Amino acid sequence: MDEEPFPIFHEQDLTISEVAFVTEAGLARGLGVEAVVPWRWVRTRIRFEDLEHQPIVVPNGSIHHRNETLSGPGDPWLLLHGARGLGAWTVAARGGISIPLGRTEPNPFELGRRGLPHQHIQFGTGTWDPVIGLAAGRRFGQVGFTINGLAHLVFATNEHGYQAGDRFYASAALDRRIAGAWRGIAGLDLAREQTETWDGRIEMEGNLGRTDLLASIGVTRPLGRTGGFHVTAKIPLVTRATGAQVRYPVIVAVGFSR
Repeated sequence: MDEEPFPIFHEQDLTISEVAFVTEAGLARGLGVEAVVPWRWVRTRIRFEDLEHQPIVVPNGSIHHRNETLSGPGDPWLLLHGARGLGAWTVAARGGISIPLGRTEPNPFELGRRGLPHQHIQFGTGTWDPVIGLAAGRRFGQVGFTINGLAHLVFATNEHGYQAGDRFYASAALDRRIAGAWRGIAGLDLAREQTETWDGRIEMEGNLGRTDLLASIGVTRPLGRTGGFHVTAKIPLVTRATGAQVRYPVIVAVGFSR
């Protein structure tokens, strides 16, 4: 494929889905081990437009984007977690490592400068990264309150010269019984992703960092003493991003545990 010979706009639609398999085992009272194994699908559809935003056809295709569907494992997490009661509160902490099994790609910006086809979508970081989390919760009569925070830190560069940005996540949520065993959940989520680098350099068309504040609403239902079902929708309220970034209308999560 050849590089486009004239200025054009790339309008790309991404549909991202992920299934995460989680298993936990107790080691002692208040102490356990947890494994998280994600599998991801990314569907991309690309439209090319001229400078007046009229659809055009690129005769030989584009080296940057194409219609395709990618799938594969992400980076699994292996975590040790503990919890204990502190008065009316329950507090918990977890820490561990992400294992570099997700597929990573060579530097797409360098390949693009050389006029070669390339892939921007990374399924992992390609490095062993520490993961640290804290959480706390308590009940106020019929209402439950939880807060939690998580940090995925990246200190190393992978074999392609890629160093993903650190990721931070925090949330606060209230839950209350709404009908029978069903409980409603409402809260706020805050997500921050730092700038990525390639060969120690910030690429101005790469991921330059973003912060998202989202409203979360959903329902959950216990299934016996050891399981549950939940559905949650997360709607972006405020996004602060540097450079070109993905915009999304909603994130939907469906969970089942047993």
